[in-house]
Amino acid sequence: MIPRSRYILINAYHILIDGLFDSVPVLLTFMVLTFNSNEAAVGLIVSIGTAAGTATGLLTLVFSATLGFFGATSLVTALYGIGFLGAAFSGNIFVAGACFTLAIAGHTVFHNIAFSYITLHTERQRLGRIMSDFTAIGDVGRIPLVTLAAFAAAYTIWGHEGWRVVCLAYGAVTLALAAWLFITSSKDGRQKKPEGNRLFPSFSLLRQKDVFLSMLGSVLNACSNDRIFTFLPLLLLAKGIDPKIIGSFALGFTVGSFLGKMACGRLVDAFGSRNVFISAEFLLTGLLVALIWAENIWFIVILALALGIVTKGTVPVIQAIITGPVPNGGAYDDVFSINSLARGITNMGTPLLFGLMASMWGMSMVYAFMALIAAIAAIPVWMMSRP
Repeated sequence: MIPRSRYILINAYHILIDGLFDSVPVLLTFMVLTFNSNEAAVGLIVSIGTAAGTATGLLTLVFSATLGFFGATSLVTALYGIGFLGAAFSGNIFVAGACFTLAIAGHTVFHNIAFSYITLHTERQRLGRIMSDFTAIGDVGRIPLVTLAAFAAAYTIWGHEGWRVVCLAYGAVTLALAAWLFITSSKDGRQKKPEGNRLFPSFSLLRQKDVFLSMLGSVLNACSNDRIFTFLPLLLLAKGIDPKIIGSFALGFTVGSFLGKMACGRLVDAFGSRNVFISAEFLLTGLLVALIWAENIWFIVILALALGIVTKGTVPVIQAIITGPVPNGGAYDDVFSINSLARGITNMGTPLLFGLMASMWGMSMVYAFMALIAAIAAIPVWMMSRP
């Protein structure tokens, strides 16, 4: 059982880290305008950042055993602070991209360790609700941090581009919080060392049919879900929407994300993770098709809210699906690491792919492709053994 004070601290840094992570694509959108760049540059930067996060995520067991949860969290937070400070003084889109790559390099490590830490210290009968609440609380950070970044970046502040001021402020505060956590936290948040002092997860788990199918569903979900928010500002700009009101759509999406995570985790208890996942994927397909054709501003805001519900709402559902086929609770570290690696590899390619597709055929084609993959993602989960 996790002490209440420690659980609050974990969620506080979860709010900060998730808010900073989702601020990156919004800030990149305005950097593109400043540096006269294009969508392909954004896709390349996000792909490289995802590759860095995936590589470090594969070493989750090492960070867990050597630094402990709070030590690793302070390191991840410090990387965000340094990266955002560097981006504030960047002179071109590629320098800014390198800074953001450093910032998000430890994002996967934090979530892997956090999921494993909570799973190991929570009774199984309460895990679904606790995991749902934990993933939803992270969206609390997205609402103020992402919305503020979207609104402020559109204006000139004290003679400087708004995105520079945002990066400077976020970086300074984050670095200070990283130093505070490092100084004040103890090392009792360490995980148990992996059996046999392994450095990497056991991929032999994929030999089990249901484990493999659950991972395949998770990968397809990543291909259709994870970049909807990344390219949403560019889709809105392509529709001729004023950049100054993009913050409204970011707010709608993040509010929907929070509501979806709170609701879907509880729906799993009532209807099962398979049924909730399959329903969400088919609903997502319909919403993406509607977004492509939508022109009315308020209708798009409503669609952004609904998209947030069905995309981010599947996060706690996926955690339930991938851990369900694993009989041994000690393998949770391995399952979360393999899942993050598989989704990370997917997310390395999709931003670059989507950026190139947008440059050649427009953003509407990108979202049509996402809609198709969302429908396909339901198939492997439907093929899993019924509980």
